[in-house]
Amino acid sequence: MSETERHMPQTTSGSTGSEPAAQPPEGWQGLLNDARQWLLNHQLAVWVTSCVALVNILFWLWRILFRIPQSSLYLSTTYDQLMMHGGRIANSAVAQNPPSLAAQMIGLIATLFLSTSMFRMILDIIIIFCIFSIAEPRLGRARTLLTCLLSGLSGAIIGLFLCIFINWLGGMWQSAAQARMTLSPLVMSIGALMAASAFSSFIWRRRIRLVGYSAILIALLYTGDPGDYCLLAAALVGQFMGYVWHGPQDSREHWASSSAHERRSLLTSISVVLALGPIVATISHAHHGALSALGLLTGPGTINDARLVDCLRTSSQSSCYQEFNLYHISTSGSIIRAILPTIVLLIISWGLYRGRRIAAWSAVVVNVGIVLFTLLYYLLSAMHGSSAALQPYRHGLLPSMLTSVLPPLIFAIVILYSIRLFNVPTEHGASRRGITSIVMTALVLSVFYISFGLLNPYAFKPVADLPSLLSQLPQTFIPMGFLNTSQAVLHTETFAAEIVRQSIGIIFWLVLIIVMSRWMRTSITENSEARKAASALVELGGESMSFMTTWEGNNYWFSPTGRSAVAYRVAHGIALTTTGPFGDASEYLDDLQGFTHFCYERSLSPVFYSVHDATRQALLSQGWSSIQVGSEMVVDPRIWQTKGKKWQAIRTAINKANREGIRDVYASFNDSPRDIQSQIIDISDQWANLKSLPEMKFTLGGVDELRDRRVMLLYAIDANNVIQGVTSWLPTWRNGQIVGWTLDFMRHRIDSPNGIMEFLIARMAERLQEEGVAGFMSLSAAPLAGSPVEDGADSAALHHALQIVADIMEPSYGFNSLFQFKKRFQPTEEPVYICYPDVSRLLPMGLAVLEAYLPDLKPSQISKMLNR
Repeated sequence: MSETERHMPQTTSGSTGSEPAAQPPEGWQGLLNDARQWLLNHQLAVWVTSCVALVNILFWLWRILFRIPQSSLYLSTTYDQLMMHGGRIANSAVAQNPPSLAAQMIGLIATLFLSTSMFRMILDIIIIFCIFSIAEPRLGRARTLLTCLLSGLSGAIIGLFLCIFINWLGGMWQSAAQARMTLSPLVMSIGALMAASAFSSFIWRRRIRLVGYSAILIALLYTGDPGDYCLLAAALVGQFMGYVWHGPQDSREHWASSSAHERRSLLTSISVVLALGPIVATISHAHHGALSALGLLTGPGTINDARLVDCLRTSSQSSCYQEFNLYHISTSGSIIRAILPTIVLLIISWGLYRGRRIAAWSAVVVNVGIVLFTLLYYLLSAMHGSSAALQPYRHGLLPSMLTSVLPPLIFAIVILYSIRLFNVPTEHGASRRGITSIVMTALVLSVFYISFGLLNPYAFKPVADLPSLLSQLPQTFIPMGFLNTSQAVLHTETFAAEIVRQSIGIIFWLVLIIVMSRWMRTSITENSEARKAASALVELGGESMSFMTTWEGNNYWFSPTGRSAVAYRVAHGIALTTTGPFGDASEYLDDLQGFTHFCYERSLSPVFYSVHDATRQALLSQGWSSIQVGSEMVVDPRIWQTKGKKWQAIRTAINKANREGIRDVYASFNDSPRDIQSQIIDISDQWANLKSLPEMKFTLGGVDELRDRRVMLLYAIDANNVIQGVTSWLPTWRNGQIVGWTLDFMRHRIDSPNGIMEFLIARMAERLQEEGVAGFMSLSAAPLAGSPVEDGADSAALHHALQIVADIMEPSYGFNSLFQFKKRFQPTEEPVYICYPDVSRLLPMGLAVLEAYLPDLKPSQISKMLNR
């Protein structure tokens, strides 16, 4: 793009232009049409979701109207009840009025279609709609329904037997046999999602399976509910069916594939599981998963260690460590303190995905800390639990301790072993400042808490003293189960003491969140040497807008030979390029692949912006998507002429300038006299002061970009040496020779004569024609104007969304006016595109483009723009 927001073009009096007005963009109507078409293409998703919602709503209304208790419907059962023989249950307990096997099976099957609570129903409906929206266009309606039926029923059967076998292997059968088990509507639909993954692109296949199995494993490992085993089995059956239907995947993976990225994605998934698992374990009623003990220990609940001690003193229980009885979290401060550590862990997971080295070390520190605290808890419980040294081991201390300690320990070791995968550094100064902030915050809060306790000892029970306050201090900061025991050292007796105790942890974790967020933010310091190298490569070769890659704010990727490069900016996880590759033209195709690989190594999503059709076609052949974001207006100066009716406006502008004694001057900014430079700066400031919105940047140059001696100015100056208008022109090279010029900077005085911009552009064309060297004169691109070229429904929706943005910004930046102005010069329209590999990244991609153009845009300015 070029001067989109620079100039609301002046019109020459009496001229109407030679082209009809452009048709207004479709905007909101286009988006509505897209939504309507999308629903028509996903009718199965709409109907199935509607049926599930209707069945559940009718079921709940029926229960409420007839006051039918849920317990009488046998919507949950236990293994004991399913396997009873002759009125006796499998564990030899006598059954009181046991339900019939048929009633239990009917109730269990009914849970494949009914949700157990209103909240779960809403969640299930949303997930089912998403699953069918993904599966229907990939599998077709018949295969989608068949997959749901086969994977759901077989998954339910396999999952129940799998649960029996795993619990028997783990010695947890006694508690698991009495666990209430229900299925879920998700069991009937998850298989379709996994089958559809086989028919998806490499990126979507990996994303569906990672997210799907991560969510299943969080529930399975930390709750162990029988329905979770069924969900896992149904997913595996569905994936197998997809493999059978699709066949082996294409061995030629997408450019996005990279072993480092794959391993980071896997480690990120494990980190998310370990982060969310404790919350799931704490709020769940079932604690039969392999990592339930770890979740409860590291979760935000309060462990009833008194019950554990009583259990260890007896010999009637076979396992005291399989689960912990927890108090409910009641106070708002406790709830907040329970959420904040999870946010920190998720931020670390995000940093791992982005390849941040400090995130890897943070993950190691956190998981090693969990291991040490967990070992300490188990060893202390063994010491206090019984006088008999071997009694805790008979009650399952060793297996429970191992299942709690090994996952975080193994994960920390794997992160250390894979530390080279996390190669994005954080500025040393930022690391030091962050660590200092954390340590100082902890010290200040600790001193404050202890001082408050010593000054108000009777605000606690028992009366607070220094040893008791120090003993309570870790629990105040870390809201985790192994520190929160039912036998707390101090209990608050006053409202002020409770506020202090709760706020200490909240303040500490908020500071930690802020520091972690700053650490994980991707910010790459511009390398001045790299910019110099890139500036030299531009003179070797490039496109019409490649000179914009030399401007400040760009980062650079260089080819292995160093003879070509790609300029880009990072925002919202998007690596947004400034046009395509530049330098040695023979390396351009390899550069597309090399830059893409570079981005995925750093967990960035590459987006090529303002590229021409040759680059677009190369990316489309690799499975990318694209959309036209503008039309570059190109004039051939070798055949320039202003004869005929359609050139009337241009001739009028030239004649008017000549009559008023205005002449054009061709020079660089630095070689121009001081007075001329000052006038140009004043004109620019005058223009900026008239705008309620900030000046656009990225591919739009300002005064700073004029200072490069290779950039030429063509300005109009009158007989009194007053500049009336100014344009800047960016050179394009091929093998060291200038082959064309591109219009960028374009401004005029408020009171300058009409047609001054037409005069300057026409004179530039005449100058280039006289020189006979340049092969083209580009008027740059008119954003979101021209005839759009789209690639599929996703691109159409994005195009309509961008049209809405263009309509909103039109009063301030004049996109359509600029488009019509440039058409006066009878240019050839050459579309420019934005190309992207991942349609799910459209929102951050749009935000990255907006931030690149308007990095200084404030929320108040956005509201002004919307209200225009």
